[in-house]
Amino acid sequence: MKNSVFPVLVLVAVAANAGTTNLTGVVTFERGDLPFFFIDDSAGQHWRVQGAKGSPAVKAGDLVTVEGEREPTSKRRVADAAITIEGHANAAVPPPLETGIANLFSRLMPFGNTDLYGGVVATEGLLRDINRRQTTTQLLVGEGDHNIQVEIPWALEDALPASLVQGATVRVKGVLTWTSIENYEEGIFGRIENIELIPPTPDAVEVIRRAPFWTVGRLLFILMWVCFLAAALAVWTLTLRRMVARRTQELAESVRQRERVRIEADAARRERLRLAADLHDGFQQYLAGATFRLKAAMNYLPAGADESRAQLEKVNDALKHTQSGLRSTLWAMNEESVGPESLIELVHFVARRLPQWEGIVEIASEGEERKIAHNFAGTILLILQEAVGNAIERGHAKGVKVRIVFGDKGLAMTVADDGSGFDTAAARKEGHYGLSGMERRTAELGGKITISSRIGEGTTVRISLPL
Repeated sequence: MKNSVFPVLVLVAVAANAGTTNLTGVVTFERGDLPFFFIDDSAGQHWRVQGAKGSPAVKAGDLVTVEGEREPTSKRRVADAAITIEGHANAAVPPPLETGIANLFSRLMPFGNTDLYGGVVATEGLLRDINRRQTTTQLLVGEGDHNIQVEIPWALEDALPASLVQGATVRVKGVLTWTSIENYEEGIFGRIENIELIPPTPDAVEVIRRAPFWTVGRLLFILMWVCFLAAALAVWTLTLRRMVARRTQELAESVRQRERVRIEADAARRERLRLAADLHDGFQQYLAGATFRLKAAMNYLPAGADESRAQLEKVNDALKHTQSGLRSTLWAMNEESVGPESLIELVHFVARRLPQWEGIVEIASEGEERKIAHNFAGTILLILQEAVGNAIERGHAKGVKVRIVFGDKGLAMTVADDGSGFDTAAARKEGHYGLSGMERRTAELGGKITISSRIGEGTTVRISLPL
């Protein structure tokens, strides 16, 4: 570029116009947020003027006198100028140059056109981009392969017109500027870039045709969503097929498991009944015979053998407790085996088979019942039999209320009677087998039991069990 004709001509022109410039012209462009304005002199040439500090504010149509240093550039620019407003000549403001963006580029490229710099131009094109900045908004407006920048005084927090979106066709009017590399000392001149129209107000940008709905961005967005939905549907279908196959397999396994449980439960029930019969016919009879023989032996004790008699009485009591415990176990094993599957129905079934409960025991239930294992139900029956039996036999109760509640976290059972009550502390010291038996069985099921009673006020047994 150093040896080209253009830089030489520019260098000669700049040298000829260097120094103080004094001119008069009409203001063609000003904007309050910018430190410069443009005028047209009497020859119709465009000048960019930056006033000195304290210069008066001007507006389009003002006739001004400008005196200042011209900048060393091919563009007509005056800096640090003294400005005098001579009057107003709005009629002298020339109309904008109407031209297309492609035609404008053909006149400017590659090194610019001094006669066009600072002139007011009106053009239209496709809005290709919107860039919001802190105090301004920059639009990219194009035609074919050419684009110009349009900088509007819209701050970041300002709302843009609804129709001003990418894809719209806009008409823009403003002063034409650009940047370029110019070094006159070394004779370096570069191609111009950042061709820009600066509108005086936001109204100078007008949407003349709205953006079509089917823009490239929207088509890509819709295509992306269609692909996403198709992929999601494929994944969902595959997942559903796997879930159905797994569920079918689980159901089949559940059926097989239930069948195995039923067969095992039937076998266990038959075994319990057989074991109960064997214990009743064998061990129970042995205990009864031993008790009978022990009583006969006690009759042969001579007078004065009080210590021996006391020891044999303790043995007799132990045999009685063993018989009582065995009867309770045989009772629960038998009732659980032949009774219904439901715990509530099983309790009612047992109550109907015990004549001593008739007219005394009242059974109530709450909540949605859940299936309980046979051994669990058998232990509950043992606890219930002991609590009700103590109330009737020891407390001489006229009424016993049994309440079974199925909750979210487990089962709660309450046995309350109106009997004579007893001193719980004294009973524990004496080693009451019934109380310790209920507490032990409840603990084996992972539950808690509380027994409250007062003499003359009845007894209440509360049991909570996890399910």
